[in-house]
Amino acid sequence: TDVGHYRCVAENDEGTAAKVVTLALQSAPTVTVAPGAVSVRAGQRVLLHCTVSGEPTPSVEWQQDGQPLPEGPRAHILPNATLLLPAASLHDAGTYSCLAHNALGSAIAHVSLAVQGEPRRVRGSLVGVINGRELGVTSLDASVLEEPHSSAIAVQSSLGSVPPTLGPLMRVLVAILAPIYWSLARTSGDAQSGFLLSRGTFR
Repeated sequence: TDVGHYRCVAENDEGTAAKVVTLALQSAPTVTVAPGAVSVRAGQRVLLHCTVSGEPTPSVEWQQDGQPLPEGPRAHILPNATLLLPAASLHDAGTYSCLAHNALGSAIAHVSLAVQGEPRRVRGSLVGVINGRELGVTSLDASVLEEPHSSAIAVQSSLGSVPPTLGPLMRVLVAILAPIYWSLARTSGDAQSGFLLSRGTFR
C-alpha cells in the first residue's frame, strides 16, 4: 500500500536538507463483536469484545436495547473497547450494540445477551394419612426459576421416601399427590390441595 513514511531530500553545493512526511489513508469505521450471542447464569461475569478499525481512530460507545449504556458498578468499558459486566443480572439481558464514530462515518455491530436466573431451592418434609394409609415422613425437594423477559416462573419438585404401599394410591390420586401441589400447598374456593385432603403437615 501507499501508506507509510516518505522522506524528501534536497541537496546543493551548500548542503543537504531533509523532511519526513507520513501518509495515512483515512477510512470509515468497521466494527465486529464477539461472540454474537451469549447466555449466562445470573451472577456470572460477561465480556463482550468489540474490535474497531478506522482512520482517524474511532470513538466507541456501547448501547443496551438502543439506549446509551452508562458506565458504573454494573458496566465497564475497557481500554480495548471490550464491555465488562462484573455480575450479570436478569435486568442485563437484551441486545448490546457497539457503535463507532469518526469523521468519515459510523458503524455498529450487535450481540444478544440472555441471563438465566439462579434457581431457588427448598427442601421440606410431609407427614399425613392418605386414604387411611400412613404416609410416614416423606421428603420434598423443589426449585423455582424465574424466566427472563417473561412473567413465567418454572417450578420443579419431587417426592422421595414414599412407602411402597402407597404406590398404587399415588397412581390413582396423582392429581392430589403430584409434587407441584405439595410445593404450592394452596387452595382456591372449593378446590382443596393434596396437602389438605391428606390431613398432613407441611414444613
